[in-house]
Amino acid sequence: MSDVNEQSVLPGSATDPAPVRHFKSFRKRIPAPIWRFRPTLPPVTVVQTIKTQIIPKIVLALRKAPAPTSPAETTEQTIPNTVERFAALTLGSNEDAPFAYVEDLLAQGITVESIFLDLLAPSARYLGQLWESDATDFVNLTLAVGRQQRIMRRLGERFCNEAPQGGGGESVLLTIIPGEQHSFGLSMVAEFFRRAGWNLCTGPFSSHQELTSLVHNHWFDIIGFSVSSDRRLDELKQDIHDIRHDSRNRQVGIMLGGPMVIAQPDLVASMGADMMSADATTAPQQARGLIEQMKNRT
Repeated sequence: MSDVNEQSVLPGSATDPAPVRHFKSFRKRIPAPIWRFRPTLPPVTVVQTIKTQIIPKIVLALRKAPAPTSPAETTEQTIPNTVERFAALTLGSNEDAPFAYVEDLLAQGITVESIFLDLLAPSARYLGQLWESDATDFVNLTLAVGRQQRIMRRLGERFCNEAPQGGGGESVLLTIIPGEQHSFGLSMVAEFFRRAGWNLCTGPFSSHQELTSLVHNHWFDIIGFSVSSDRRLDELKQDIHDIRHDSRNRQVGIMLGGPMVIAQPDLVASMGADMMSADATTAPQQARGLIEQMKNRT
């Protein structure tokens, strides 16, 4: 993921010792989380990329993102009528106002999970609707989504502390198709995996080779792709094929999520993946179930 608050260098140039015969003997855990750094682009390139690539994909993803299936019990009493107000704050000139608003909700006893599912996610979808109706421009939309992403990262530690992790330290790589841009929804899914005790590595990757090199040199139990459009499905299918062939973990499980897969569940089979996940709250549990399934495959 490429949010500005998620910048530390992934040691992609490092290589592991020569492979040995038993998988468990060379399994190497990935530090959690590993955030990725992207070099700064020239200003003109940044503006053009945002206008022609990032914003249309954000809007598509937010428009199609499903509503949470199991909101927190306190939501109906405390969160209603706040989405539009919060979205307005993220679009405003006061950089601190959105987080102050969230802090006030937390002080009222609202959980971070509810903030994620019942405030950040729907307000992001609402921002996408504003863009589609020309009620805001691409600069303000980008700033607003960026503020929401920073709030999500700032709440990450508290989110992890809301529930016992109880995980076994499994490793997951969450990314989008190389060449595509960052996904807000994938950031939220990553937070649920991190809270569940997973060792977490995230994309995006600049090339197919960068992705396959990483899975060749490091052990991952699960690799998850978020698919927001049908523009790179051929590349996704090739990515999955090569991961199967080159992965250090020969029993790696591959999950798909995102608006495109939710709209077309048959993509899981046609892309060569193992499972789809439509809900961030249950994705870690589904992934652990997939690990067990993969162990039983020959």
